[in-house]
Amino acid sequence: MHNLDRNKLTTKETYLIAPCGIYCGACDRFLGKSNELAKELYRVIDGFNIVDVAPIVLGVDQDKMQEFLAVLAKLRDAVICPGCNAGGGNPVCPVKACVQDKGFLTCAECDKMPCNLIAPQHNNDPMTACVHLEIITKRYANWNIKNLEHIKAVGYRQLVDEMQEKVKKGFLTSDVISSEPIITQALNKFNV
Repeated sequence: MHNLDRNKLTTKETYLIAPCGIYCGACDRFLGKSNELAKELYRVIDGFNIVDVAPIVLGVDQDKMQEFLAVLAKLRDAVICPGCNAGGGNPVCPVKACVQDKGFLTCAECDKMPCNLIAPQHNNDPMTACVHLEIITKRYANWNIKNLEHIKAVGYRQLVDEMQEKVKKGFLTSDVISSEPIITQALNKFNV
């Protein structure tokens, strides 16, 4: 498989695409939107001392309001992810390790892509790239695989350009993430 015009991307642009096909450039953890929103909401709630009047105004226990503020503080202070190919994401991701071992940017460069469909014998080991890719693919409702297929068809440059246009129009990865508890189910299945 050829490199699909990787050389047409800047180093920073390579950080926009995860090895598994997720477009990190549309991820809130990359963009930091929830950080900013949480910061503003925390400022308003704390500034108005809503905790003091929560039982009266909102019918919410003060302890629950304090817990909510603590969650907002965690969101506000969360580290912005630089993208999977820049050291962000899951630090022990077997998909990232597999791609890096092969010298690829993404699975699109691999002739076995998508390996989750051709390697069912690994279904009992959550640390294989194919099982991890399967979990990611379920969580992202097959969007990551569509991105990888699109890269194979048009190359990295065009995918990045198209995705950046979508992001400018408001697209986020949350628009495609399944509402099912995919990660929780996988953790339970593999007793992690």
